[in-house]
Amino acid sequence: MAAYSEIPRGVDQLFVNVLTADVPGSNIAVPGVRGVNFTVESDSDTLEGDNQVIATVRNPKSLTGSIELGRINLAGMAAMVGGTVGSSGSTPNTILTLNESSAAGTQYFQAQANTHSQDSSGSGYRVTLKKLLVTSGPDESMTVNEWDTPTLDFTGVAISGVLLTRAGYETYVALT
Repeated sequence: MAAYSEIPRGVDQLFVNVLTADVPGSNIAVPGVRGVNFTVESDSDTLEGDNQVIATVRNPKSLTGSIELGRINLAGMAAMVGGTVGSSGSTPNTILTLNESSAAGTQYFQAQANTHSQDSSGSGYRVTLKKLLVTSGPDESMTVNEWDTPTLDFTGVAISGVLLTRAGYETYVALT
């Protein structure tokens, strides 16, 4: 088998989609993504007897992670946390708004992180996180001499038994 997409570096694109009955809606670009971090883990149970381990079983896997943004893109944030971006005024005085609801978040979304790979010219790597719910954030810090880079924490849920899909592309394909 040919070797490609084995050395991904950074993240070039992030697209999110609001899920309706586990079906992704339209792609929404989230420009300026700084990082998409995720962890797949599970606990295990061990049965002991006669002073030894008799069996070990791995419990179902779980998915958690975070997304850090370098740009505050209200449409992308709305897709992740819920809500609708409002617009008022006219150029050059247009104002975009996104209200942060105090209600518990219930909007699921899908995220696709895409990047180039460094192992062969022109290859790419993509991860699709199937069903996510923001569990914390977006956290922001408006501090003197520092960038405001919102961070959202999420928990993932499987769709048809799949938490995420990793894909290696012989030729990099940009998300659209």
